[in-house]
Amino acid sequence: MTETNPVDLTPATEPAGVSLTDLVDDAPDVEILRDDNPQPNGLVTPAEASPPATGAAQPTGNTSTTTPPDFITGYADYADVFEIPRKAHEWAAIQLIASLLNAKVPILNGGQTLTLDLWIMLLSASGVGRNTVLDVAQDVVDRSGIRGLIRDAMWGSVPAFYQQLAESPRGLYAWPEWSVVGRTLNDPRFGGVKEWLTNRYDNQRTPESIVYRITGKKSDTPPIVFTTAPRINILASSSEDWFVSSLDQADVTGGFIPRFVLVRLPQSSRLIPKPQALDSTRIGPLTQQLQAISQLQGNPTFTLEAEGLYEQWYGDAHKRFEGQPNPALAKPFFRRLRGQVLKLAVIFEVSQSGSLNVSKGAMQRAIDTGLDIERTIFDILPTGMNREGSEVQRMEKLIHDAGAAGILHSMLTLAFKHWKKREREERLCTLIESGTVCVFFRQTTGRRARVYVHRDHLKAHKKKRKRDVPCS
Repeated sequence: MTETNPVDLTPATEPAGVSLTDLVDDAPDVEILRDDNPQPNGLVTPAEASPPATGAAQPTGNTSTTTPPDFITGYADYADVFEIPRKAHEWAAIQLIASLLNAKVPILNGGQTLTLDLWIMLLSASGVGRNTVLDVAQDVVDRSGIRGLIRDAMWGSVPAFYQQLAESPRGLYAWPEWSVVGRTLNDPRFGGVKEWLTNRYDNQRTPESIVYRITGKKSDTPPIVFTTAPRINILASSSEDWFVSSLDQADVTGGFIPRFVLVRLPQSSRLIPKPQALDSTRIGPLTQQLQAISQLQGNPTFTLEAEGLYEQWYGDAHKRFEGQPNPALAKPFFRRLRGQVLKLAVIFEVSQSGSLNVSKGAMQRAIDTGLDIERTIFDILPTGMNREGSEVQRMEKLIHDAGAAGILHSMLTLAFKHWKKREREERLCTLIESGTVCVFFRQTTGRRARVYVHRDHLKAHKKKRKRDVPCS
């Protein structure tokens, strides 16, 4: 067994005996620290190398004939002791693999080259403990000897944002509260930042230097010079209500939101007043696998069976997106999902075999995940990707959840009493005029009450409530 050299992704200082110019061009902020003390996992982290200019590179790194356990599954087994659904930890593991391999494992897809830029948005109910997902991920990375990978910085100014990406062009940005980041990016003082960030996704060109107005004063902001294309990974989370209500159509048609993999976490029924301690016996194998994954480099290859599965999915998915009521909003999501599925296939193969030769099984796993992402996208599309549409959808959901019995007008008013009366009536009118909701009169001990029934429950309502009179 050979000695382990921990990987440092921080660009702060030059390690002794190593010049920054000796480090890899594609990832200048990666340092290989030379440590004379052997590490217990017995793995070596080699210096990262630039991908070859032509052809498919021979993947290097883990060449063991023994198939390691699936990293994503093992990581989720380790982390799943909290109330937040296991699915959140699985996506954290997916993102760790993508972040470690980004800039070292470009995917050649015909005339297109994809990076492992992966932006993930976890959508859940409020108060499910999303911070715990990032805490566990940070701990596993730290124990692996990989430093500087996860970044949680926020920016006080536009120059600070650009400067950080110029100095640290690789990293996983962890944002457990997307609302904070979203407000920052929508702040007029940060004008242009969201567009610049959008253009970096899968972009392998080095950004132009940013030069600010020169007045000759000491307070002048110095130019910000980029020496390589930033490779950005994002693991963000938000309550689904806030995320949907904050959407703007321009963010969809402009491509910002479609770059995110939208992951809806299921409702958690678990009540854990006292979470178990993490199983320390599992951490060793996980850190060993992360170290091995960090050694991989080169261009992934796809078996013929994997390519056939992808081509079949591609055609079927295109039809599903084209068939959406608003294809103008659906198409930007498809254009990104087709690349995200390829990225996920590579990540799943690395997770299950430590190899860059993507098998049929890994591709099927990626396609199944892509179908889950599709369902989330299709559920959100009816909002029109704007606040007003999301509020109409909230009202529709309440009426739908009332089932065949319907919901009384008084109960509907009570549920949305925080809305202005005009807004409430206009949104209800939209649902009625579109045929989504039907109105009935019900005789009570006093005056007749209005009842709203969702069209999905109309037949059952007519059988159950025969005395209700349709409103003509």
